[in-house]
Amino acid sequence: MRRTTAAALVAALATGLGLVAPAGAAAPTTELQPQRLDRGPDVAVAHVEDFDFVAGDLRVDLAGRVVRVIGESGDGWVVGTDRRRVIRIEPDGSTRTLLRKVDVTLTTLSEDGSRLVTLDHPARRRTAVQTFSALDGSAGPERTFGGWPEVVTADERQVLVRHDGRLVRWRTGPDRVRLVTRRLSALASIEHDLLETYTKDPYVGGCVRMVRLSDLADTVWRSCSQRVVALSPDGTRMLTVGILVDGLGPNEIDLRRTDGKRLATWTTNWFGGWQWESPDAVLLQVNGQRKSSTVRCVLDACENASDPVKVQMP
Repeated sequence: MRRTTAAALVAALATGLGLVAPAGAAAPTTELQPQRLDRGPDVAVAHVEDFDFVAGDLRVDLAGRVVRVIGESGDGWVVGTDRRRVIRIEPDGSTRTLLRKVDVTLTTLSEDGSRLVTLDHPARRRTAVQTFSALDGSAGPERTFGGWPEVVTADERQVLVRHDGRLVRWRTGPDRVRLVTRRLSALASIEHDLLETYTKDPYVGGCVRMVRLSDLADTVWRSCSQRVVALSPDGTRMLTVGILVDGLGPNEIDLRRTDGKRLATWTTNWFGGWQWESPDAVLLQVNGQRKSSTVRCVLDACENASDPVKVQMP
């Protein structure tokens, strides 16, 4: 019930304000300063608040501070704590420890929410990619890779692993590894058949190509000035920032369709993060000139989803 209510709130924001861009209308640009925005509903999706887990009306205070919501799994959620534990939280607030003594920042939940993938460094320059059930923590297949691999994404049958300058597909059932690409790659979605690659190092003129994971010759979008930082839950939209942006955070974020058509632009002093609340609503960690807050935007209709506080430089 909590999730249905939260989803309805977001839908009401989108439909109630009539947020449908007229055909041929230019994409709006909106400057975000929290002190100038109205206060809307609280954040609807699971998040960390004062190191507690919060999802709608549910608030769970765990032993140890929640440092990361890893993702949604079935009816529950998976979170990581500062005690190197991965915990499953059910809708009634009950909890179960799934993994201990793991790096929660390197723990990935598969796109379907069925399994966890972690990294373990048992020997110098050798790393084990391990899989576990996201329901009860039981161990699944594992495979050792040379060097320091990075898990890009996974589903119930495969794990995409980036290592030694390559992106490979590890099919866990037959324990088979196949090359996907030798090009520099970034985010990927197995469910939506998308992969972000670079033609070469962007610092020496490389461009971004969003391609089909199933056919790398099929270019969905290309840009030499922007890179993708997030895909919407339904795979129809994406957030992009300047291709060379790093450090503190971008001061401009574009909302685009996956074919590259720009739908909206948001600007502020700097953005500390971003998250999808729904396929239409984006949550932005806004750090303005005077105040910071979580801001909910549906195109150019934006409101505070948290109380503004005095902005603090990191």
